[in-house]
Amino acid sequence: MLNDTLVGYCGVDSGQIMLIDPCYVFKDHFDGGDTPTGGPYDEACRVTLAEGAGQIQNGLAVVTSTYIGDGNYPVYADMEGKRVKSVTIVFDDEGWEEEDDDDCEDEW
Repeated sequence: MLNDTLVGYCGVDSGQIMLIDPCYVFKDHFDGGDTPTGGPYDEACRVTLAEGAGQIQNGLAVVTSTYIGDGNYPVYADMEGKRVKSVTIVFDDEGWEEEDDDDCEDEW
């Protein structure tokens, strides 16, 4: 993370986060029962609860549970000019240096 740039924060209210192309955003429900609803949110919940992380909807997205549950997590990008090479979301700040970037915090 030496050269990574703090690009913002992701608010989490379900103890999980998903990486997806924004054009594929969807809504359905998860009731926690034994029978899956067949919807993508239900599938995401079942993957994160059972395995912690994995692909859903035949590779449409990747979901993961967070280390400590709900929170407002910093997102860092390894940048080359204006192009993003990789993204890191820090769910546990132990061992990571916190950057002083009040602009990003003000957005939340």
